[in-house]
Amino acid sequence: MPAGEENAPAAGVDIPEGSVVWAAAAVDSSRRPSHSHHPHSFTMSSRQELISNAVLFLNDPKVQSSPLTQRIEFLQNKGLNEAEIQQALNEAAGGSGSVAPAPAVTSAPVAPPAYARPAPPQYGFGQMYAAPPEPPKRDWRDIFIMAVVSGGVVYGLTALARKYLTPHLKPPSSTAFQETSASLAEQYDAAQAALDDLKAQTEALTASAEEERTRVAAALDDVEAAAKAVRDAEARWRDDMREVRGEVESVRELVPRLIEKHSQAQNAALTELQSELRSLKTLLVARQQAPEASGAASPVPAASATTQAANALLAPRTGKASIPAWQLAAAPSNGTAASAASAASSTAGGSGASSPTKGEKE
Repeated sequence: MPAGEENAPAAGVDIPEGSVVWAAAAVDSSRRPSHSHHPHSFTMSSRQELISNAVLFLNDPKVQSSPLTQRIEFLQNKGLNEAEIQQALNEAAGGSGSVAPAPAVTSAPVAPPAYARPAPPQYGFGQMYAAPPEPPKRDWRDIFIMAVVSGGVVYGLTALARKYLTPHLKPPSSTAFQETSASLAEQYDAAQAALDDLKAQTEALTASAEEERTRVAAALDDVEAAAKAVRDAEARWRDDMREVRGEVESVRELVPRLIEKHSQAQNAALTELQSELRSLKTLLVARQQAPEASGAASPVPAASATTQAANALLAPRTGKASIPAWQLAAAPSNGTAASAASAASSTAGGSGASSPTKGEKE
């Protein structure tokens, strides 16, 4: 058991000089040699020493005058358990006949061994427990130093609090409040002006966007109208081209027929010319026979009359039949020849008048 606990007085135990007696018993028991150095044996020897000290303590005449409960409580405070206290009481009763039999230890309130610790190791024989040094006593100088240090610390903390915390904890003054209010009002006015400016810009942008949209819509309408006009013109052009293609196809189909009709007309004209030439030949033959019948005809006028008749047949027809000059010249001399020439010219004029009609029909 530690020496400090061995020398400490028991709380609530009114044993005169009990600690001194216990210390004397401890010194007496420590003088006895111990031959065991094993840890377990050392612990057992320590417990035996405690029991021996308790026996010496109980056998002391000064202690025997105190109540038994106080002695038991003192031994419990020294770290002895119930069995060891009972053993010490039995040994003390066996060594001294004047000691009364020990009552049941369990009947007394036993406090837990709060201060029980294993005894420090002992080195050598007869070594005594060293008493712990008493705590130093404080005089007025120590208290004054502590007060000065505490006051300095408190003053420093107070100064720091005044410097750093108090300005933040104090409410603002009226001037600062007015300045803050004025600053906030100016900021609010500036923000309101910025909002008004932004609103005006937004309205201007909206108006310009609306104008642009109107112009774009008008341009789109113009483009759509132009596209529609182009589509209509293209449709008309296609219709015209379709009509032209139809006319070209009709002309292509009509040209062979016109050529065929022209060839037929030429053939008819040649046939008519041949018939006229035959009629002219007949007239010439009749003209040659007419002077022989009358007995008074000149060959020169007959030849000239024949030439004029041929020129009249070969000349272009104007559509109106006329009596040739040779017939007019020969009319007084030969009425028969004149009538024949008149009939021939009438026939030729009718055929010539019919020819333009065919050409016009074609």
